[in-house]
This record gives sequence, structure tokens and C-alpha cells, in this order.
Amino acid sequence: MDNIAYKQDLEYLYSKLIKHPLFCINKEELSKFESLYRTAIDKQNGFTDFIDAMTLLTAFFNDGHTNIELPYTLKDKCLNISCHWCGDNLLLSQNYEDIESGSAIISIENKTIKDIIPLMSNRISHENIYLVKSRMINYPYKNYHIFSEMNLKALFGNKDSFEICFSSKGKLIKKHCALKNYNTFLDFKDNDNFISYEITDETAILYLNSCICNETYKSVLNKLVDICNKKKIKTLILDLSKNMGGSSAVIDEFIKYVNIDEYRRYEMIDYTQGTAKYITRRTDIVKNSKGAKRFYTDIYCRVSHGTFSSARTFAVTLADNGIAKIIGTPTGGKPNSFGMPQKYKTPNNNIAFRVSRALFLRPDSAGDNAVSLFPTV
Repeated sequence: MDNIAYKQDLEYLYSKLIKHPLFCINKEELSKFESLYRTAIDKQNGFTDFIDAMTLLTAFFNDGHTNIELPYTLKDKCLNISCHWCGDNLLLSQNYEDIESGSAIISIENKTIKDIIPLMSNRISHENIYLVKSRMINYPYKNYHIFSEMNLKALFGNKDSFEICFSSKGKLIKKHCALKNYNTFLDFKDNDNFISYEITDETAILYLNSCICNETYKSVLNKLVDICNKKKIKTLILDLSKNMGGSSAVIDEFIKYVNIDEYRRYEMIDYTQGTAKYITRRTDIVKNSKGAKRFYTDIYCRVSHGTFSSARTFAVTLADNGIAKIIGTPTGGKPNSFGMPQKYKTPNNNIAFRVSRALFLRPDSAGDNAVSLFPTV
């Protein structure tokens, strides 16, 4: 594809990005963005430059909902390494060839993981560093995944294998890891089992892995509150640690079972038409339409770097209204953020991208400057 097609796609991207709410709130940012765009469009020389330009332009907004998405295919190359964060340590979630699960990834091509994170932050649309850490290992797009051929070659040069240093049982092991075809290990899971729970003697844990407010969700809540009351469960943990979002309607449905009379929601301001349209206001007091059943328990909400979008909204709403104590690790979603993205595709290369249309402000304005929702326990 010639450079004219790439420039046309960037022009299309630009036409959608300039409708981002940021420019309605702070018009001075528009001139900075236009300067960035002019620089990007003048440097087009092939697909790599084109993707780099799209990444640069969408990342300008510090908005995890405004981003480009290049889904993996089975023809794409990567290192099929499943891993997770434990504090600042990146650990294998399962065996990788002869390296055992639980081993730490120390470096890639002699560059430490700590040094790699800020490099990836330049390639990943994000709201805070915790979202970068989550998306670089869990988001099933090759332009995000640290171990994709695209990112490995961008960071470390045009190679077919990369040296990774692992720490396993107190020993450092350097291993040349060859690129292989993607095996679907990062793919989004289906929503068939998005909700489940477990009960111990004094604790109930409700796992909500996607914000879906359907009859299954309502039925499980109703059943769980019955169990908690019958067994006199003292503690309820709402686990949103693997939840990247969905519908915010789950929040009001959950609060129906909480013994409070009123609460405050997020403020939602829709900028789709270029002006502020207030959908909800955080100063409004919402009467809780609670029924006869209650969770007469101490409520905790577990979050993680992967807690994003409506899941973040859920956790912050519970925290700001004094309904739940927060446990886990800081959220990838910033408490105040943009959202409600519109989806598009570039006309020539068919690259999917999203652009936020709304601003969301947490119920408690005292926390407006927070970069994440942090654990309180």
C-alpha cells in the first residue's frame, strides 16, 4: 500500500480524534495535538511508520478508551509466554518450555523489566502506569503485547529470537526464545461463566469477571444474599480483579442489596455533539431502591491493574460511598477518566480504533486528582 493511502487513513483518524472531549474541556490542547499530527503525517514511509503514528496520536489523550487495536491472528508471531504481576515482579503463570511456572522474568535482551515498562508506555494508550503493566501482558492485541513480534522488534531489533533472563529457584537462567505462531492464549474469554461465587465458614467471594447486568447476574446476587443471611456470613468480597468493564448497570443492581438509604453515582458528561450534555451529576443523591434482602456483612472489593472501565467505576462508587473497603492492587483505570468510546476503522487499512465521547467524574470530588483507585486495607 502506498504512502497516499496511509496519509488518507491518518487524515480519517485525525477527523475523529479532534472530536475527543479533551478539546471541549481544554481548547489549548488542540494546537498541541495538531502540531503532533502534522509531524506524524510528514513522516510516513510504510506500515510501521503508519502504526507508530496512529499509536502516537491516540496516546496523546492519556485515555485507555481511545486507542488502536490490532488483533492477533494465528499467522502472527510472538513468544507465547503467560505471565502475571506480583508487585513489581513479572512471574510466569505457567511453564514456558523448560522454565517452571512461578519463575521471574528479569530482563529481555539485557534490558530489565523495570526499564521496559516506560518504553511500553509510549506504545500503549493508558491512564496510569498500572494499565500499561496490565495491557502489556494481558491485552490480546499485538500492538500492546510486550512479547509480540511487532513490539519485540520495535524495542530490540529485527531478530527471530530474543534472550530472556529468568530467575528460577534462586538461579539465573538465560534463554534464547524463538518467535512462534500465536496460540490464542491471550484471547478474550467468553462471557458464559462471567460470574461465580465460593463460600467458606465466614466469607463469601463473588467473582465478577465482566460487568454484565443480565438475569444471570441478578439471579446470582439474589441467591448469594440468601446464602449469606442463612449462614450468617460475616464478610463479602466482590472480586473485580479480572474485570475489564462492560455495563455500569451492575452497580445499582448490587447496591440494592446493601443496607444504605442513598448514595451518589458518577457524573457522566456526553460530548458527542461537541458540547457538554450532563447525563448524571455526582451531586445528585440517589435513593436506594433496596428490597427486603440485604448483605448484612462487611464488604470488600478486590481490584487489580486489570480493573478498568465500568469495573473501575463499580469499585470507586463503592469506595466513595463508604460501602466497601478496597483490597488488591491499584486499578488500571483512573478514577476520573474519559469513556463511552465510538468504534471506527480506517478506510484503506481497516485498522480498528476507538475514540471516547464522554467524561466520567467520581462521586467524591475530593479524590479528583487520584491517578488510580488504591487499596485501603
